Amino acid sequence: MKKILAMILVMCMAAAAVPALAEGGLTGTWYMLVMGLTTATFELNDDGSCTLEMENEGEEMKAEGTWTAEGEAVTLKVGEQQELLLVYDGETLKMNPESAGEITGDMGNMAEMGEMIGAMIQISREPGKISLKELNAFQEDGTLPEGKTKADMEAIQNEMMIAALSLLATVNPSGAGTQATGDAAVLTVVEENFYVRESYFGKEGVYIAKVQNNTESPLVLNGGLLVVKDADGKEIGRKEYLGTCGSRYLEPGEISYASMMVDVGEGLTVDAYEAKIEASANGYARKDTELKVESAELRPKEGYSGTDYYTAVTVTNPGSEPLAGIGVIAIIRDSEGKMIDVSDSSIGINELGAGSSFIFVNNVDSAAVKYCDANQLKPAEPEAYAWAEEMGF
Repeated sequence: MKKILAMILVMCMAAAAVPALAEGGLTGTWYMLVMGLTTATFELNDDGSCTLEMENEGEEMKAEGTWTAEGEAVTLKVGEQQELLLVYDGETLKMNPESAGEITGDMGNMAEMGEMIGAMIQISREPGKISLKELNAFQEDGTLPEGKTKADMEAIQNEMMIAALSLLATVNPSGAGTQATGDAAVLTVVEENFYVRESYFGKEGVYIAKVQNNTESPLVLNGGLLVVKDADGKEIGRKEYLGTCGSRYLEPGEISYASMMVDVGEGLTVDAYEAKIEASANGYARKDTELKVESAELRPKEGYSGTDYYTAVTVTNPGSEPLAGIGVIAIIRDSEGKMIDVSDSSIGINELGAGSSFIFVNNVDSAAVKYCDANQLKPAEPEAYAWAEEMGF
């Protein structure tokens, strides 16, 4: 994945100057983000010089260069790279075909490459959620950046892998096992709920959605965004990830569930929210098959501060062969019928024998239970869904 990211950076350094054209100021510090990950930092100076800093294959790199802008044209040269020529049309940046062809050589269809890169790259005055260096440290020895949990890092890593596979599909469309990706697809939100609850670290906004693929092609859930705002419309919390999720691979007509959570600062009040669950029409998520759920129960247990709950979902393998990669989600509603929690369980690569049953057990989030207690509500019996994912071995 690191080599793919390095290739993206070489091809996209010139994109850094583009947003500034629209904002009326090129100079200053800019951050290049790939799927929200800071991959490079560069300084555009008044005298036409520029400096790029990035990490590649574990090594810190720094390169000097120059930049110019004339009308709609932007030219950037960094280090030993040839000049990159770009055209700004007032809304979007397009790479000069000659310049792009020199860089990509025979790597694939340049039009598709440009589209893919444009979708992946963002330029911002603010850094991304983590840096490439921090991602590398997590991959190598599990080191967590300050303020990030293991779940946060795994979600970010998954986003990056999807982006890398998408790029490979573009540069090698005829490769074995690859398939070019389509445009980002909009899922139909069948049902949703947002609420604010107390958590261990303060308050958090929780969004849960039931989504359906109403397109004519398979879709893969690959990301999400949850933003909360106060009464003045000011953003007071943002999270870009998919939390607990059911099946990510949806054939036409199929449904799934996903949840996202965002921390809300102390003393702040949420007045509005924006939520989006993203999907793409690509062939890289492992396909899965829905399984029948025999029963789904909500069972009480005594906790440290009162009654807690857990779900017990019984799933049977109806086939004549063992099944691996079985996943289960249980959707918990309150006594008013609103979704308040989504729990998930899996047997991973372990197998469930033909004709055998297994009870999947998982805790209901205690914060959801406390929310019910505080609002004179009760958690209701869960809905549950199970599927078996192709394991690829």
